Amino acid sequence: MLNTFHPDFTAEYAIEIFAPPDKVWDWLSRVEMWTSWRQDVSSAYWVRGEGRNGVLKWRLRKTLGFTAQVAAWEHERSMRWDAVSYGTHFIHDLKIDGDYKSTRVSLQVSGKGGLLRFFPTRAIFVHQLNRSNEIWLGALKTKLEAGKDDSTSPPPDRKNPFENNIRFPSELGQFDRR
Repeated sequence: MLNTFHPDFTAEYAIEIFAPPDKVWDWLSRVEMWTSWRQDVSSAYWVRGEGRNGVLKWRLRKTLGFTAQVAAWEHERSMRWDAVSYGTHFIHDLKIDGDYKSTRVSLQVSGKGGLLRFFPTRAIFVHQLNRSNEIWLGALKTKLEAGKDDSTSPPPDRKNPFENNIRFPSELGQFDRR
């Protein structure tokens, strides 16, 4: 099959993380953990399956939502997903390479359509996209290099932060009726 996708824009970013590739992969591939290290990801979860052909959703800044299907998945090496948001088709191509102590993570995001019309020039849009990728991977670098590995802990539940804190009037005791 011929590749018929001709992107309107491409942004590329790479970073060196002082952690082994398996640890980096663990944090990137466990989508539900994204909210624990990337502050502007308000939700992220697998909708169907995990890995190749899986479908995931995530939301940035509570406004920009993505639905993506994983097109390629090579354990601890690479993943690629096709996402759609606001009429824009994005392809995220993530590659991991390293040894027992250091990992290079590179991300290429290509896209076509929709969101470009909201920016005065393509260069400004690509700059914003590069900045977003830098923040995303920089947050991962900070998390992993901080030395605290809580990847086995369940992620915080961001769907309803008050779910476990509901108090009924009968549980609160007497009200002050001045």
